[in-house]
Amino acid sequence: MLPRVRSWGVREVSAAGGWRPAVVCAVGGLLLAVVATACGQADAEIGRPEPARPHELALLDRAEEVLIERCMTRHGFRYRPGPPPAPDELRDFPHVVDDPGWARKHGYGGDLLRKAERQRADNPNAAYVRSLRPEDRKSFHTALYGSGMKAVEVTVPAGGTVSQSRTGCLAEAQGRLYGDFREWFRVRILASSLPDRGGELRRSPDFRAAVGQWSACMRSRGHPYQSPADIQRKLTGLTKGAGTRRADRIEARLATAEAECARSTTLSETVRRLTRELTRPDRQRYSAEIRARDRMRQDALGRAKGLVGRT
Repeated sequence: MLPRVRSWGVREVSAAGGWRPAVVCAVGGLLLAVVATACGQADAEIGRPEPARPHELALLDRAEEVLIERCMTRHGFRYRPGPPPAPDELRDFPHVVDDPGWARKHGYGGDLLRKAERQRADNPNAAYVRSLRPEDRKSFHTALYGSGMKAVEVTVPAGGTVSQSRTGCLAEAQGRLYGDFREWFRVRILASSLPDRGGELRRSPDFRAAVGQWSACMRSRGHPYQSPADIQRKLTGLTKGAGTRRADRIEARLATAEAECARSTTLSETVRRLTRELTRPDRQRYSAEIRARDRMRQDALGRAKGLVGRT
């Protein structure tokens, strides 16, 4: 089963030299790899500054990669910045796809997943790391990620801790871009790790009633599904044995119907309303951190434009 949508942020080389993307925002269905983030509409009512828009997030991603490249060069290693995510890759559909245009183009995101896999397979940094001697691979990893003994830790609202080394090129790049690595790490992790209220939303009588309307709309179009989650459970079987193009057409047709029914019934608006209501206490509790994260992003945009413009 495909994730509904995923987006790829800063490219990371693992200790073993493999190449993997860091997920910025991934929701709905089964997730491949998730670093939880507070995306889109839920932050909108916190107030100024506004959350970064998709193209701004892509610019910040690119600028961070440029700074990492410069730092790694100083350490004597080659590093090639990866391409920034496209705006479509940063879309967020937590409970139902409700953008018909996006659905017609991407279905449930299978083309975006294949694109990410191609980038991962073809990325020159992975090949470069594999070409190094074992001891140099370790040095490369330390130069990029720093020492695990010198980490900053944050206890997240949902429980547990998240840590990142305060040394290495990744931390240096984030510090230069956002002005203060420790503060950026703290507010980014806290603002993007709020408790998941999806279960409460799906149990809401209002949500269930809206899904009932949506299901009736889908049946009228020849798609007898009980809910968007029902589609996700059955999607693999629907596309099994189909070639890539045919599978994409099946996905696009079904996702477009899902989105149009979400818009023509109360489902889309109900999801937005319930998301605001259920997450409001958490967002109010961490409103200072959310505002600080958004402010640091806005402040970093000027630096990012200068960095990317010079490259």
